[in-house]
Amino acid sequence: MNLSNSMFQFLVLFALFSLVKPDAALIGSVCGKTEQPVICSDCFKSSSGSQTADVRGLAVIAIGCAERNTRLMAQKLGELLRSTPDSALKTILNGCWLSTGYTAGDFPGIERAVAAGDYTTGRNTLEIAIRNVNSCLEEFNKNPRVPVPSEVLTGTVAAIQGRRIVSDILNSI
Repeated sequence: MNLSNSMFQFLVLFALFSLVKPDAALIGSVCGKTEQPVICSDCFKSSSGSQTADVRGLAVIAIGCAERNTRLMAQKLGELLRSTPDSALKTILNGCWLSTGYTAGDFPGIERAVAAGDYTTGRNTLEIAIRNVNSCLEEFNKNPRVPVPSEVLTGTVAAIQGRRIVSDILNSI
């Protein structure tokens, strides 16, 4: 009886502490349809919900990753904006910060639409979000004498990649 009790305790502890791997085949299939399969896969590996998610669930997880990237970009832009003296750069950064912050606020609606199976609304709102973030770099293009800070380039690339991954997933559903 002691042996069976010990075995039971071992199995319970093993179940509690073992790491369940995400469904690699589904993640590979979904991420293989995106422009950035490695970044897509990393997003899913960072979420315990991907272990049991279907394609719609993976799309919702990808939306969360894209939202985090966008919020991080807005945070970095805010920090940069506060440390920049009044100048053309500060004016552009302010516009970038506002549009990125506004875009970050779109993600809960995108997530709700996708979770409900309304992929068209999710895709349409996501496309608007991509345009809003792209508008930041467009402002720098209109003002070629104003240097683009590396934080803006890095943040824009990360935010756009995340959104494109979501868009690619939604287009494949």
